[in-house]
Amino acid sequence: MGQFFRHILRTTLLTAGAIVFVGCATPPAPTTPPPVAAAAPAPPKSVMFDSDPNGDWNIFPDPTTGDVGVYHKGSYVGSVDGNEHDDPPVPHPSPKHPPDDTTP
Repeated sequence: MGQFFRHILRTTLLTAGAIVFVGCATPPAPTTPPPVAAAAPAPPKSVMFDSDPNGDWNIFPDPTTGDVGVYHKGSYVGSVDGNEHDDPPVPHPSPKHPPDDTTP
């Protein structure tokens, strides 16, 4: 009967030693703080509304032609089609707009 208890004691000590070794060998997982959300930047000021406080100018883009119609106080001034070399682009008459389009 003595050998039986020695065998159980040896197995128990080896298992306990392995558990202690593994438990002490691994460091605890580092805790990282949650990421801090950056504050959203302020939206840029609109040049169109700052330069025209009365709302006299209107632009209407046409996605089918790429033409942007420019109106001042309700009357057609011209269009901006992307081929202008000025900065800011100056509206010019467009052949895509019929004459009845120029009257308010």
